[in-house]
Amino acid sequence: IEFSNVCASDCYYCGIRAGNPSVERYTLTEQEILDAALWCAREGYGSVVLQAGERSDTGFVAWVEDLVRRIRAESVLPELPQGLGITLSLGEQSPETYRRWREAGAHRYLLRIETTNPDLFTRIHPSSQTLESRRQALRDLDASGFQVGTGVMIGIPGQTWDTLADDI
Repeated sequence: IEFSNVCASDCYYCGIRAGNPSVERYTLTEQEILDAALWCAREGYGSVVLQAGERSDTGFVAWVEDLVRRIRAESVLPELPQGLGITLSLGEQSPETYRRWREAGAHRYLLRIETTNPDLFTRIHPSSQTLESRRQALRDLDASGFQVGTGVMIGIPGQTWDTLADDI
């Protein structure tokens, strides 16, 4: 469920980056997200992914936490005695945020690393984002008890077969 394209990050490759003024921004309401998740549960899906642009403001963090709790509680069915499984894809966050979202009931997290090549990473990200902070976020997710999914981008300008092989 892609629930928002509002993003505080400014990754140079991304169409929804904060600095792109031509994007029509949206955020689904909590009820719209809940309705979509409950539809998934009734249709036999075992889990959902909640994805949005990267934000870490306190209001957003609390809103996602409450949303995860509601989805877990309200999607309990005979076929889903613990409710829907919830995967989040919401960018880099603090260890405290990961802990809160994990305790609320999310169990998987997707965080793409784009590339492990420091030069390429620097070229496609603003100076506020570093390869080490991304690696630390992956370690923090693991420490929070999440199953972590990640991946790299293919086709970054300047990427070679060797750098891609190193990523893999």
